[in-house]
Amino acid sequence: MNDFLKNMRNSGKKKTSPVRKNIESNYVTPGEQRIPKDRRPSAFNRSSAITEKEAIKQEIRDMIPVIAENTTQLAKEMGRIASVSEMIMESQIRQQNAMADFFESLREFMAQKQSPADMQTATTSYASGTHYTKDDIISTINRMRDQGATFATIAEYLSDKGIPTFSGRGHWHAQTIHRLCKQI
Repeated sequence: MNDFLKNMRNSGKKKTSPVRKNIESNYVTPGEQRIPKDRRPSAFNRSSAITEKEAIKQEIRDMIPVIAENTTQLAKEMGRIASVSEMIMESQIRQQNAMADFFESLREFMAQKQSPADMQTATTSYASGTHYTKDDIISTINRMRDQGATFATIAEYLSDKGIPTFSGRGHWHAQTIHRLCKQI
């Protein structure tokens, strides 16, 4: 009966194989060792994963100045576009005002039923197309200053175009342009 009980006790247990020493001098039982795909990444593999993340972070850090420069350039170009659009809008407003003035004077003329001989004649500055308002001249000066022109260059440009001074006498000088820019 003693043998019978021993067999009953041992029947549920697995037979363990002897412990063996593997190549790396570690003692493991044969069923205990993991296969390579089940193993955790070694410290070498984990550190390479970290360096990949660091490399991506560094690439992003390197891109930030380029993105900032492109954004700055885009903002400058948008500013230029806005200023050109503003100048176009101002010229269209002047054009519409001139047309409104023309039709208003035509209406007045028709109301008075004047003959063409009674109408006033235009001055030479109007006839030759050299009449500029003070606002037109100041906007020209401001535009040229924004483009980097000197006071002397602006004075020379106004004289070459035949634009009269505000008083109608004398010539344009750099000092005059400088004084106008300080007043604005």
